[in-house]
Amino acid sequence: MKDSDDLGYTPDVRDVESVRGEANQLSSSLLDVIALKGDVTQPGPGVAVCGDRDADKFYKIHHPWSLRGVPFEEMSHAMERLKAELPKRGWKVVKYGPDSSPSRSLELIANSTERKFSVNVSLYDGSKAGSSEASSAKEDLLMVDLVSACFRVPEGKTAGY
Repeated sequence: MKDSDDLGYTPDVRDVESVRGEANQLSSSLLDVIALKGDVTQPGPGVAVCGDRDADKFYKIHHPWSLRGVPFEEMSHAMERLKAELPKRGWKVVKYGPDSSPSRSLELIANSTERKFSVNVSLYDGSKAGSSEASSAKEDLLMVDLVSACFRVPEGKTAGY
């Protein structure tokens, strides 16, 4: 098992629950910027392995969620808001444009070096779904994937996957 040599940084020592709480706060902040009322998936942030590092000592927090039930045009405006507002909130937008999927979905990727989180937001246009796809795939979605950097648990604790 690897330690932290190949990460390019030394993971901060942080309690799992504090990083999970920060992920919740960041997701709420993203939803505030999105500023749309729709159906938001409810699962909270979870603990994930950090590559092939010692799973008892190293972890990252992963919080995927999505928003549906809002017209595509409103979601498109929400993507523009995210692009404009995230830099004001300490995020650096590193990509904004079509992704590499066949539907060429609009994608925003931003990093917060201060908070040690990255977010990938994709706008899925359900009208571009193929006829062979399930009907649920034809729904417009704003998909958010929030992921932390790797952290190390405090001495005497485990990540508790």
